[in-house]
Amino acid sequence: MQCRQYEEEKGKADLGKRVRKQKQKLLKQKSKEKGKVHMEVGAGMWGRWSRVRCIPLPSAVCSSIRTHIAHPVPQVVGAPVKEHSEFASWLHSRGEVDTCHALTVGMSNHGRTLFAARPIEVGEQVLRVSGDLMITPNKLPTEVKELLPTGVTEWARLALFILVEQHLGQASQWAPYINCLPTCGALHSTVFWKKEELELVRFTSLHRETMQRRAVIGSEFASVLPVLQKCPHIFGERVLHSKFKQAYATVCSRAWGIEALQTLALVPFVDFFNHDSNCRALLSYDEERACAEVIADKNYARGEQVVISYGRLPNTTLALDFGFTISCNPYDQVEVWMALSHRDPLRKMKLALLHAHGMPTVVHADGSDSGGNGFHLREVKSVTGRGKGIPHALRAFARVLCATTPQELSEMAAEAMKYDGRLARLPAKSRNKEAQVMNLLLARLESLINQRSLAALNISESCHGVKQSAWKPSAIMASDVIAGEIRVLRSAAAWLRHQTSSNCVSVG
Repeated sequence: MQCRQYEEEKGKADLGKRVRKQKQKLLKQKSKEKGKVHMEVGAGMWGRWSRVRCIPLPSAVCSSIRTHIAHPVPQVVGAPVKEHSEFASWLHSRGEVDTCHALTVGMSNHGRTLFAARPIEVGEQVLRVSGDLMITPNKLPTEVKELLPTGVTEWARLALFILVEQHLGQASQWAPYINCLPTCGALHSTVFWKKEELELVRFTSLHRETMQRRAVIGSEFASVLPVLQKCPHIFGERVLHSKFKQAYATVCSRAWGIEALQTLALVPFVDFFNHDSNCRALLSYDEERACAEVIADKNYARGEQVVISYGRLPNTTLALDFGFTISCNPYDQVEVWMALSHRDPLRKMKLALLHAHGMPTVVHADGSDSGGNGFHLREVKSVTGRGKGIPHALRAFARVLCATTPQELSEMAAEAMKYDGRLARLPAKSRNKEAQVMNLLLARLESLINQRSLAALNISESCHGVKQSAWKPSAIMASDVIAGEIRVLRSAAAWLRHQTSSNCVSVG
């Protein structure tokens, strides 16, 4: 007992020391940055975690956000005491004594969320979840794991885990958590949208990505269907595609990537956190203690909602992965497609030049080369600046497009070899040629602005006579996505106009 007591006291002392160091570091960093946020998801003092996306290439990983809280943060509207009590009892029964000592579950305007049960100070640990409580793909029943083909992704495996536990019902040891997952119809991800709803975003990358996601889910379901059919005692007599799709989408909206363990995980209780785009607190993973934790990035008064950041993502990602959007999302972006003309006499030379310098073009399903690619623009903050937000690769691609002689292409290749190997990253030597490049980009952006403005008008007309607050979720999300893209495109177009009108040459 004395040894155990000593270890517990030592552990608390170590935790206190680590928290004090984090607090001092955070306060120092806040003072230095004067409120500016530069930290990326999964970096710095908050550990290496990230929200990960399900995309057609399972090996690719990027960050995601689940939900957004507008300011001022809404306060508690009546806590579901019974639900919180049952969940807390379940955590205690699994040895998670220190999981949520500073938090309580309540309801806000955004649904179930977490509130401070007592005053919380910046740098204080507000949540701790042990590795045993995290749900990873290896927690599937052994019988299922042995039957699954090697190509089945972790996304599908976690979806199967949910289906297993749902079939067990209250007999599942994870029942208190599984019961808190969204039910059918509660998720508004675009994978559930009807055909006419998807038509609202037909000209955006969201439409294509949604169709790709549906194809991925369909392919995954086909891969696991034989296992579902062989194991009715584990999954039930019949698992429909719609049920698997619901479980899969749930994983997409809640999975965390644990870099230290190289796996995906569902982390019970963390689901209750809402996101604030101004918050800098992130879920971190302590490798030494094998646990997840959240450290407060500010002081909280008792009863105030406690939030974390899930990353910096555009509305297209939020709509697809999590079924919500943010009005005036500062991280919005738009995909601009640029392609070589099939009538261009230098098409083959240009393709060879692009490919030789790490600028790939999209290949169609039939094997033919499209000669083009998509480039993601972000909002350009300063018309007179360097055009940050307009990718260098897009400008380089436009310079290759505007080349009219083999000599120009040879000069671009020689210039790339002379510097860092990147193609056409410097402005054309001729001001007239560079102006031609800028005008080409400007014409493309203006075309996209007109296209999306018409789409925004169609959305408004489809909801004519209905208050915007009463619009269907799909209409609100489509409106936010398109409005964000128009804002980004207009900012980039304004910068390009300034470049052409002032006859400036960008430094690339």
